[in-house]
Amino acid sequence: MIPREIVYKRASLSIVDTRITCILEDSRIFRLERVPPDIVISLKRLNGEDLGDNRERLVDILLSMPEVLNNISKHLKRVVIDSIDMRSGIYIAIVEFSDGDIVIKRRMVPSHAIFLAKLVNKPIYVRKDLVDQQEIWYNYLEYSGSEDFGLEDSFEE
Repeated sequence: MIPREIVYKRASLSIVDTRITCILEDSRIFRLERVPPDIVISLKRLNGEDLGDNRERLVDILLSMPEVLNNISKHLKRVVIDSIDMRSGIYIAIVEFSDGDIVIKRRMVPSHAIFLAKLVNKPIYVRKDLVDQQEIWYNYLEYSGSEDFGLEDSFEE
């Protein structure tokens, strides 16, 4: 979560950047955009960061219930971010649960799946082709000028 200050028509507002940046085993980066702020805050808290907000969230309740965490840990096997809906640009994660005999795969919002896996220290994977595709897209955006998107006058008075 990165606080940013935006100036628009001489007024200043603070906003919170709610992206998750995943650093992969091969040192590549995979980003999730438009993540719900509560998930970003909860992930930061799991990493031990003090955000100056003492209100409790769902994670705080879960952390106070070891039997719930033990059950999640016992059955959750892994998270795989494995597809994208090309029309909406939304990634999809598969969360695998198993009792030893039966494997159940649930489709989840990736940020929520990552939170669940981090909560109980389970592996998180991203399909390589999704990482490749995202790198191409971010490189294109980085090297294209704002005029390519009709944004050159967007923030002027």
